[in-house]
Amino acid sequence: MKSNTLLDYAVFELLPNRTRCDLFVSSNGNTEKLVSGPIKPFITHLKVAEEQASLAVQSIKLEVDRRRNAETWFTKGTLERFVRFVSTPEVLEMVITFDTEMSQLETARKIYSQGSGDQVSGALGRDGTGTTAGADATKKELLRAIDVRLAAVREDLATAYADASATGFSLDTVPDLQHFADHFGAHRLK
Repeated sequence: MKSNTLLDYAVFELLPNRTRCDLFVSSNGNTEKLVSGPIKPFITHLKVAEEQASLAVQSIKLEVDRRRNAETWFTKGTLERFVRFVSTPEVLEMVITFDTEMSQLETARKIYSQGSGDQVSGALGRDGTGTTAGADATKKELLRAIDVRLAAVREDLATAYADASATGFSLDTVPDLQHFADHFGAHRLK
């Protein structure tokens, strides 16, 4: 089965000890084993799986009504990327962490580069020129520190993007994962 094959369903077949599973994908009558391993990480990441597992079932089925929404995101590739995420969630989480930090630093830089020395000294309750000069120098040092950290975060973010891309996560595939997360309750993936 090719990675872009639309699936009819995916099923986690629980092994007798109920701590391990085999994940199968099925499309047009063809079934393929995708992975074997512990069930707990999948239950932890999927609300749908957690709900079904609580019923003491022997299998947990994931499916979408393709006729209703003409879903194109429920593919073998999407399930493969979800399995990778379950195995190594830090790959995507690092991208999010660095992206968030960069946004915060850029916002802080914009705020600190706009104010004037008079506003700072007025806020301190002083009006001497020495205070204004000192506040301006402090602000310049803070802006330099923000710039240094921004440069480091940009490098870290580029590395995180490269790592995510190397494991199959790209701007083209992330929307499919977001649909998967919405549909099956994969809140950490969201």
